[in-house]
Amino acid sequence: MPITVHAYTSLENDEVRSQLERLYDTSPEFSDGADAIEQLEQNLAQYTSVYTAEFNTKLIGAIWCTGQGESKTLEYIVVHPANRGRGVAERLVSEACRMEEEKGVKIFEPGCGAIHRCLAHLDKI
Repeated sequence: MPITVHAYTSLENDEVRSQLERLYDTSPEFSDGADAIEQLEQNLAQYTSVYTAEFNTKLIGAIWCTGQGESKTLEYIVVHPANRGRGVAERLVSEACRMEEEKGVKIFEPGCGAIHRCLAHLDKI
C-alpha cells in the first residue's frame, strides 16, 4: 500500500483538520475527534508535530511527535479501521522517526504499547 507521510506544525489547512477530526473519531484515546483536535492544537503550539499517512489524498493514519532536543515522544497513533493490518502504523512510525532524525533527534519514547512494538521492530528502542 503506497502511502505518503507529511508533517504538520499547525492545522491551518481546513481539509487536513477535518480529515484528522474524522480519523480521531475512531480512536479510543479521546472522547471524540473534536476533543482530539482541540488537544492537538494546544500541543502544536508547544513542541509538537503531527505526522499523517495519506493514501490517494485521504488521511488514513496519524501520530503525534512531542518534545524538544534529542528526545521525542511518539503518541496518539491512529489508523483508519479500513486500513488496519496493512503496515500503515509501522510505516508512519518509521517515517516520523526518519524525519525527526534529520532534525537531530536520537531518542524516541513510545506513548503506548503499539508504538513501542513499532519502535522495537525498527530497532529504535
